[in-house]
Amino acid sequence: MERRYIKITEYCKQTNVEKKFISELNQEGIIQLKIRDDDDYLDEEFLADLEMFSRWHYDLGINLAGIDAMRHLLNRIEKLQEEIQSLKRLNQI
Repeated sequence: MERRYIKITEYCKQTNVEKKFISELNQEGIIQLKIRDDDDYLDEEFLADLEMFSRWHYDLGINLAGIDAMRHLLNRIEKLQEEIQSLKRLNQI
């Protein structure tokens, strides 16, 4: 399956998210941008994450460190939920 990428400048125009904010997320390793022909692109697979981080920042006033911490907590919660489901399946056998 071919990966699809979103041009960051177009995304920023449509969503009113600052390019600087997205660049800072990239610099902190929170998201990964690809550079092609001097333009930044985001893998479409990570669009929902970028939208969530943008809401946290603009709507809730959460800074980059807070976004990173919350992202790690959400990942940990997802892993724990997977472990719980796995244990439930084992108990049903």
